[in-house]
Amino acid sequence: MPIINPRLRFIDKFLSRFQSVFSKKQMVVFRKFIYVMFTDYKRMSLSTIANNTDVNYQRLQYFFSESKWSTKELNDIRIKIIQGQRTTKANVKKTVLALDDTSCPKPYAENTEGAQVQYCSTLGREENCNVAVASCFVSNSKHFPVDFKPYLPMKTTQPENFKSKLELAKELIDEAISRNLSFSSIVVDSWYTSTDLIEFVASKNIPLVAEVKINRSMFITHPQTKQWRYLRGDQIIPLIKEFFPHKLKPVSVPQSDAPDKKVFTYSFQSKLKDCSTPVKVIFVFDKWSEHDDKNTHILITTDLNMSTQDAILTYLLRWGIEEAFRELKDAFCFDQYQVRHQEQIQRHWVMSFLAWTLAYWIKQNGCLSKILNYKPQTINQCKQAIASLIIIDSAFLLSKNKDVAVSLYNIKSQRFKKKLRN
Repeated sequence: MPIINPRLRFIDKFLSRFQSVFSKKQMVVFRKFIYVMFTDYKRMSLSTIANNTDVNYQRLQYFFSESKWSTKELNDIRIKIIQGQRTTKANVKKTVLALDDTSCPKPYAENTEGAQVQYCSTLGREENCNVAVASCFVSNSKHFPVDFKPYLPMKTTQPENFKSKLELAKELIDEAISRNLSFSSIVVDSWYTSTDLIEFVASKNIPLVAEVKINRSMFITHPQTKQWRYLRGDQIIPLIKEFFPHKLKPVSVPQSDAPDKKVFTYSFQSKLKDCSTPVKVIFVFDKWSEHDDKNTHILITTDLNMSTQDAILTYLLRWGIEEAFRELKDAFCFDQYQVRHQEQIQRHWVMSFLAWTLAYWIKQNGCLSKILNYKPQTINQCKQAIASLIIIDSAFLLSKNKDVAVSLYNIKSQRFKKKLRN
């Protein structure tokens, strides 16, 4: 069923908040595009969208490539909407800013700007792909993407314009602070736990909770020689097991589909090699879950007074950004763009962020409670429910406008036309 001109009041109310970003003509295309993102396509492209709406391909192409509108302004309004409502904003006291990168595989897109053969986290191997570094708010009950920065490899950009993933991560942190977004900690995985980032976050007076690689060197008293020295994590593990098994402390780790599990931990205050910021080091001797492939994890926090359990629970909130990436890709085609230039790619990405936010806003505000007999529990369930309502609304419009149906489907048969009009 093609999307003609659906009118769902709660969607139009949400989209009206973005009128300052677009002209009237741009607003028409913007509105149709967001509606389209709630329908399912095997492969999303501008031509596919044009074939299933009443917006032609040229208008869609112009909207993404040449028309003047700001992705930053669009995203700023999106964040204000989220933070402006109790139902959608995250709890300040228990919220983290999680940072990570995500990849969009483009194996056959040799001319896509910024795409290069590099490690693709989505596939777990090297592949031709675009990469974005992103930030996400996460609490125990909510998560939402905040912003993204495209990572352009050295070979695909001018040397003076190149920025590493760590530089992009620092920019995302600065921009989150400048927006007056409050969060209790910053969380990253082991790839981002560089000395530079640790000291940068410490300069902002915000606690950092992160994992470090097992070969990272840290300052510790050797239990045999009683001398302070730097040892790698993989050298410290057997010493803890041999000399301090009686000091291991159990901590409960929540599981998504099973009772909480107990993991044993050992912690001490230390410094990482070549890093001036003191940290609390926590060795966790177990997997996070049955899907984890590591038997030991090493966490650090720059908050020396944070308890071991709080540090672990704070770090585990990082999975909220992975969940956001999955929802953006599975439900809102974050990685299915078929445009080549960076500006177009970034416009597609911000549209994906916005469609996700619309589903989140509808879900959190119970907009479907008076329409459906059930309450959608996930972003994907919310998307599917809205897609059904869009189809119903489009069908109702066609049933009342038979000439539109005849034109849309290019019906030639006079008998069929007569049957429609009766």
